[in-house]
Amino acid sequence: MLSKKSSVLRIVVFTMAFFGAGAAFGAGQDVVTGMKTFLARDAVHPGETFKAALRLSIGPDWHINANPVNDDFLIPTTLEFGEGRNFMVVNTLYPPPLPARFEFSESEVYVYAESALIGVLIKVGNKVLSGIYTLKGALTYQACNDSSCLPPETLSVEFEVKVVDFETPTGEVNAEIFSRICFDK
Repeated sequence: MLSKKSSVLRIVVFTMAFFGAGAAFGAGQDVVTGMKTFLARDAVHPGETFKAALRLSIGPDWHINANPVNDDFLIPTTLEFGEGRNFMVVNTLYPPPLPARFEFSESEVYVYAESALIGVLIKVGNKVLSGIYTLKGALTYQACNDSSCLPPETLSVEFEVKVVDFETPTGEVNAEIFSRICFDK
C-alpha cells in the first residue's frame, strides 16, 4: 500500500511531467507572432460609440481555437476588458471560424489560422474629459498544432484612445481593416 506522502509525490511528479511536456512542446514556438490594435476614428467624442479591432498573426504550423468553439473540451479565444467608468464594451465580434480536422479530435473543430481580426464596439462615457486614454484588455487563447494543444495563454492588449471635445472634428481611419469586420450582427 502506498503511503500518503508517496501518493502526493506521484501526483506532483505527474503534474510536473504533464505541464513540463506542454511547456517543452511549446518552448521556443511563436504561436501569436504579432498583435496590432486599430481604431476606426482618429479621435472620439464623449458619449460616442466607436469601433476598435485587434489583428492577430498566428505562427506557421499553429492554430488557435475560435470563438465559439464546437467542443466542450476546447477553450475559446476571448478578448476581455476590465470594467471602467469611462469606457464600456458594447460588443465583441469574433471572425468566422475555419473548420478543420486534427489527430487529437474525432470531429471538425473551429479554429483561426495565420491571422484573426477581432472587432470591438466601445462606448465612451458621457462625461469623459478630453485626453488620451489607454484601454487595457486581455486576450486569452489556446494554441494547438496538428497533434496536440498547449495550455491556455493570456496576453495583455492596449488600445490608445484620444477623446476630444465636441467642437473638434474627427475623421475615419483604417477603413480597409474595418471593412473586413461585420459590425451589424
